[in-house]
Amino acid sequence: MLLLNSISKVIQAFSRLLHVDIACFNPEGKLIAATEEYVRRKGKKVYVPFFNSLYGHHITFLHHPGKMNTCEGCHFINNCPSKAELVQDMIINGKKYGYLSFVSFSQENEKILIENKEYYVEWLSRLKEIIISILRDIDDFKVNENNTQVSTNYIFGNSQSFIQIQNLIKSIRNSTSSVLITGETGTGKSLLAQYIHQHSLVSKGAFVELNCATIPENLFESELFGYEEGAFTNARRKGKQGYFELADNGTLFLDEIADLPINLQPKLLKVLQDGIIQRLGGTSSKKINVRLIAATNQSFEELMNEKLFRSDLFYRLNVIPITIPPLRERMEDVELLVVNFMEKLQERTGKYIHSFTEEYMDILTSYHWPGNLRELENVIEYSMNLETETVLTINSLPPYLLNKRLNIQQAAHEEEPALVEAEREVILRKLQHYGNSHNGKQMAAKDLGISIRTLYRKIEKLQIRS
Repeated sequence: MLLLNSISKVIQAFSRLLHVDIACFNPEGKLIAATEEYVRRKGKKVYVPFFNSLYGHHITFLHHPGKMNTCEGCHFINNCPSKAELVQDMIINGKKYGYLSFVSFSQENEKILIENKEYYVEWLSRLKEIIISILRDIDDFKVNENNTQVSTNYIFGNSQSFIQIQNLIKSIRNSTSSVLITGETGTGKSLLAQYIHQHSLVSKGAFVELNCATIPENLFESELFGYEEGAFTNARRKGKQGYFELADNGTLFLDEIADLPINLQPKLLKVLQDGIIQRLGGTSSKKINVRLIAATNQSFEELMNEKLFRSDLFYRLNVIPITIPPLRERMEDVELLVVNFMEKLQERTGKYIHSFTEEYMDILTSYHWPGNLRELENVIEYSMNLETETVLTINSLPPYLLNKRLNIQQAAHEEEPALVEAEREVILRKLQHYGNSHNGKQMAAKDLGISIRTLYRKIEKLQIRS
């Protein structure tokens, strides 16, 4: 379930139905979702002291926004663009989820809101229930070592490969066995590791991450296992905890595990077998309970053939193997990922952009993405910074993507009729195989590696008739 996207879609639908602008904020006054007109006129934050005064009042009707005593301190005091507001606190079983507001910006809509107050109160309550149900049911967040929430929307999708990965993670919820994640650079291995931690028996413990490629070889042992005072020159007084101790009763994620020095591999293997560590320079041992997740973008088969990685350690790590497919092999997920990245980047870019043109998405889904999710996120951030419209258009794409598109168009110009006919024939065959129902088209789209929305566009463009 997509938090901001789901709530935003519901709010847009209610706004069209009721002819009012709507905004939803979290308890800290940060915007969750709103209509574009609301954001344009009032921005993305509310005056929290004022809204806190409304908690427990259920529904409050504001006849004169900006001109009440409780508005003192708000930058809209005596000059609020709202003509009237109907505000609902979102509380269930004593837990505060934030605020929900119906807003009129014109005198005409103010009159409608006042004359039909009971009607709008009923719909406000219905919308509140829907939004809280979305907030309560959300399960795609994870916790890092500081116990802060981080969304995993930026790796997941609806492709068959990721459905299989999510099903696998569900099946190992009650396991503490080692997990080995493999995949190209930029596919989201760290995010997946944190998601596994959050949905495991040790989720209440810390998630501690160490990138093996960033640690100098002479410091590896002390970083992993810690050290005692006086263990070496410049050692800290009272010593230092290692990453295994920091992750005790939680998860230790060793990223780029293939870069672990060969001389340290037997020690790591012994810790995994015995569950006991000993600090560098120490004489006593300590029992630990750590779930290990490792990741790499390298080939273990090649590393083991070259004697750069021990096979016994590989088998100990590879109890539960998970391979993240590159983005080019799950193109049906691109559209969903773009929506999530836009939500993520709104605050950073200062742009409240929700959507994109069909041409924009067509270019993204025809590109091969060598940098995977990391490259896709960079492209979306670039576009949102440069975009002058309220939707992402091809005018805001990085030049290299536009040049790539131009080169492809020029190369295919002479062959275009044949290519179009070939594409039409492929789609027809898939539809004949799976059927012309919506479900059949969904299966055909998955087979073709495109989204269902893209398939419908192609059916219309190629004039394919049922």
